[in-house]
Amino acid sequence: ISIGYSACHWCHVMEHESFEDEAIAAVLNEYFISIKVDREQRPDLDQIYMSFTTAMTGHGGWPMSVFLTPDLKPFYAGTYFPPEDRYGRPGFMNIITQIGQSYKTDRKSIIGSSENIFNKVFNRYESSVAGTSINKNMITRAAESLSGNVDKTNGGFGSAPKFPHAVELGFLLQQFKHTNDSSLLEAAVISLDAMANGGIYDHLGGGFARYSTDTKWLVPHFEKMLYDNALLVETYADAFLITGNEHYKTVIIETLNFILREMTDASGGFYSALDADSEGEEGKFYVWAKGEINHTLGEDADTFCKYYNVTQRGNFEGKNTLNLTHASYKHKQTQNIEEFERKINEAKKKLMEVRSERIRPLTDDKILTSWNGLALSAFCRGYQITGDEKYLEAAADCAAFIKKELFQNNSLTHAYREGRHSSGQFLEDYAYLVKGLLDLFETDNSSNNFGWLELSAVLADNAIQLFLDETGHFYLRDANQADLIIRPKDETDGAIPSPGSIMIQNLLKLHRLTENKIYLSKAELALSAISGLIVRGPSSMTSAVLALDYYFNDKLEIVIIGDKDNRQPMLEWLYQQYLPNRIIAFSDNETAKSPLFKLRNSGKDEATAYVCINSVCKLPVSDVESLKAQLSQ
Repeated sequence: ISIGYSACHWCHVMEHESFEDEAIAAVLNEYFISIKVDREQRPDLDQIYMSFTTAMTGHGGWPMSVFLTPDLKPFYAGTYFPPEDRYGRPGFMNIITQIGQSYKTDRKSIIGSSENIFNKVFNRYESSVAGTSINKNMITRAAESLSGNVDKTNGGFGSAPKFPHAVELGFLLQQFKHTNDSSLLEAAVISLDAMANGGIYDHLGGGFARYSTDTKWLVPHFEKMLYDNALLVETYADAFLITGNEHYKTVIIETLNFILREMTDASGGFYSALDADSEGEEGKFYVWAKGEINHTLGEDADTFCKYYNVTQRGNFEGKNTLNLTHASYKHKQTQNIEEFERKINEAKKKLMEVRSERIRPLTDDKILTSWNGLALSAFCRGYQITGDEKYLEAAADCAAFIKKELFQNNSLTHAYREGRHSSGQFLEDYAYLVKGLLDLFETDNSSNNFGWLELSAVLADNAIQLFLDETGHFYLRDANQADLIIRPKDETDGAIPSPGSIMIQNLLKLHRLTENKIYLSKAELALSAISGLIVRGPSSMTSAVLALDYYFNDKLEIVIIGDKDNRQPMLEWLYQQYLPNRIIAFSDNETAKSPLFKLRNSGKDEATAYVCINSVCKLPVSDVESLKAQLSQ
């Protein structure tokens, strides 16, 4: 079984080197039933076999090659294999030949080995860290652990390769707001600045690559993923509200515009990824030779090249990834700012026109419900930050498409492409979509917004029924899947946040919106189940710690009653404030479908806002200035 994904560079390398080689194919067909799996379509299989691969080899990654007995239990695993022995790695041809012959001559030994491996990994996989009582100190320890791991020089966590870790940076921003500890803000800002300035960010077209191959964010692995960009938009939105840094707002706008331009289907759904390669070369679509820029920009080339650090030598295989440094900003300060920005913007437009004529990387145009849920949240934040209606329209169109096409017969499709639906239901779809719908409920200033709340409650009810066991553990799939050797769960954050932890956040929020005590009791049970993991590894449990933060810290509820035009000024002001753990609910009248509106009404020609902190309410107010005064106390 070979597990990878469409935008994975080394997956394509192994495909071309080995799977398309006729001699290797002949051996595979003689000895094996060969199965290729898209990890994004089957995250459950990926999670299971990655656990075995990591246990057997000490590391993981893609492409992942796992050799299974007929009952699907692994006995040998690895990641990328070259076709022949090289780089100190065994060749794929030798591996499959030896395994194939050994299985014919010593099948009993291989099956016995697979049983031993399975039992060891299964016991480790199923064992739970003993729970403990949850408390606020867990939040403090998580912030200390994360901030201690930040690269104070270059930003980010750890060494190369560096990944964005949007959720973790957002958590540091939130804890700064709670504690006023400037070191937490500095840790987040160093990282956000470094990424927005580095080559990991597409300075012409917007959007972030999946990771940087170096410590300084200069040279990316050029694939672009929907989930990364969605998560980063939310984090940069938080940072903008806290710092007022206009560069962060620009990053938000350019990233969302990139998604609209290059990753949006006519249905309203969003595509999954853009490949790193084009014309067989990694990054070819994105990098520039200095001579090409000189030819395109003429007399303005020198200004552009100085600003974006373009040189004849280049910084990536003789060409340049555009990036900003301290020298860039120092150079800018010596110029007439207005004229300088005009020249830079004109230059970027010209280079984008040239780039648009290049052969594009492959677009993975499957639509994943889970990642679309993350994009829903991102476009809601984009609208809140900018007031640009196109972002709200994109969010509403996406939600409408999912509701109509992907949620049928009380079942939520995981992957969709050109009318074809995948089979099976996955926790990540429910978790991320409920989060996105709750964000849309707080953003869609129309009569439709309560429909999003109702749908989120239906999905949350289903998720509890399908994925939560009696001990409080959320599983990635519902029970009794015939093609799974283990019922998978993934309680730590990885490239995407733990779906179980996101669902806990959703349940806590739904409890406040609906007063349904089942949501609270299930959230408490789930938090208790993972409490031991939070204590043991807080920096890998950020999404769970954010749920703890919502549970323990002040919960702010702002309810606005009044017609759309009258309540809009209050909403616009609220959207420009960084208010952790807040709920915004609004309606034309007090009969709205949420207990938050009970016995509350507005004047005839005005909107009325009700502000409550931990269910203790202030006097109703009917203008923005009074609302400001209440929230500043």
